[in-house]
Amino acid sequence: MPCFDKRIMTVSLFGCLMFGTIASGCARPAGIVFPAIESPKSWPTPPQQSRIQYVGAIADSDDLQASQSGWEAFQSGLRGPRPPIRLSGPHGLAIGQDGWLAVADVSAAAVHLININTRSHRIIAGWEDQRFAAPVGTAWVGQRLFVTDAGRHEVIEMNTMGIVNRHFGIDDLRRPVGITYSQTNQRLYVVDGNAHRLAVFTVEGQLEKFIGQRGSAPGEFNYPSHITSTLDRILVADSGNFRAQWLDFDGHCQQVIGQKGDGAGDLSLPKGVAVDSDGHIYVVDAHFENVQIFNDQGQLLLAWGEEGRNVGEFILPAGIAIDSLDRIWIADAGNRRIQVFQYMKAKS
Repeated sequence: MPCFDKRIMTVSLFGCLMFGTIASGCARPAGIVFPAIESPKSWPTPPQQSRIQYVGAIADSDDLQASQSGWEAFQSGLRGPRPPIRLSGPHGLAIGQDGWLAVADVSAAAVHLININTRSHRIIAGWEDQRFAAPVGTAWVGQRLFVTDAGRHEVIEMNTMGIVNRHFGIDDLRRPVGITYSQTNQRLYVVDGNAHRLAVFTVEGQLEKFIGQRGSAPGEFNYPSHITSTLDRILVADSGNFRAQWLDFDGHCQQVIGQKGDGAGDLSLPKGVAVDSDGHIYVVDAHFENVQIFNDQGQLLLAWGEEGRNVGEFILPAGIAIDSLDRIWIADAGNRRIQVFQYMKAKS
């Protein structure tokens, strides 16, 4: 019979039991991404009824409050905690299905794939031997993500794992920036800033047409930047003309919002545009460093924000996205974070 050393067996068993106890004891459940705030900052200020309320911010992967297994805690204790994935210069935002958030980070020359539900955060700097140069805009089509890269002059399609499926538009685009997908006609609308027009593509990357030209007349553009879509039209930030334009899907201007000036409702450098569930129009202004809300007639309803680093303050804000819960996600680029707010519907 083989000879066993009972002392070694006992120590080994004790070590395994101790490791299991330590590992399980160090396990950490997932936290709350946006914990309730006792007295959240809101706009307009009391005693007026709050319509916009601060929810929280995301600056790095630690803010997702991911769970940690005992084994992960044990490894962290041995080698030290891994540094979090940080936002560097968030610009374009897109909200997808099942908790997905895509962030184009110009300063990092990368795309962040964040899932609020699973608390995962992946940063994609490139694929194979290719690298992002200046990713600016993002748009989800189901589980497919389309990213505009102003430096590469093209649109890149990837999946939620960051695997690139195709890239297109290099022969047609000068400086692609904003991008949106229309569910109504199943087309991608890409803002080509330096060409002062929109390019319309199929989701397979086939160019169908261009919309607009340089100018100040309705339907013309001067360095447009951001774009969003609803079921029946598209909204474009016509930055160099100090306005936003509502267009139908063929590019005919239906309405102009804003004008040059420094008064209420005027625009200086409009960037991100979005629409909430009640049809209110949100325009991010990178010069005023605020967000203005207009009704469907183009009348100013509310504005909030100023230059700064505190809650509700911005430095060079850019993209904006509004999810199905009417949470407002704003890329606060200069502060290297995404600030999140809640649209509060009017009380009946």
